[in-house]
Amino acid sequence: VANFAKWKMAYDEHDSARLASGLHSYVIGRGLQDTNTVLVALKADDMDKAKAVAKDPGLKKAMQKGGVMGAPLISFFTATWQDTANIDSKIRSRTTFAVRDWDAWLKSFEEGKQVRMDNGIAVRVIGHDVDDSKKVSLVTALTDTAKAFAYYKSDELKKRRAASGVVGEPVRFLYKIVQRY
Repeated sequence: VANFAKWKMAYDEHDSARLASGLHSYVIGRGLQDTNTVLVALKADDMDKAKAVAKDPGLKKAMQKGGVMGAPLISFFTATWQDTANIDSKIRSRTTFAVRDWDAWLKSFEEGKQVRMDNGIAVRVIGHDVDDSKKVSLVTALTDTAKAFAYYKSDELKKRRAASGVVGEPVRFLYKIVQRY
């Protein structure tokens, strides 16, 4: 966005339109490297309605009014697991990637829980694209950024990814939560 405060005002003004479509604000985050890069997480009552809203010209107009620059990345995923406990973590990560097989990846991922915890990474949400379970979306909280950043670059993580069937390089967006609903 061009200006976060201006965008946030426009976002809040558009709340009734979201609610009328069964969309509920959940979290707003600002990019760690660029605070004008914004992550908006919504919960949807009806996925078909949510997809229709994403294509609605009214949304594009509201985004333009708020100063959204460029085309937004809009994705729809099903959360298969979520931890709602309050964690004292300033930084979150949303990582997306493809896998060969959802069930095989999930089994391997669950086996790595202690390794993640030892490296300052707490899982918050696990899910996949609503139309393709091979497109994974993962939200984590970083409880120790130095350990987490080192682990992200480690050979150990590369090996775990390969063994679990991750295809290609994951895309990671680091952000700070600025509002929870």
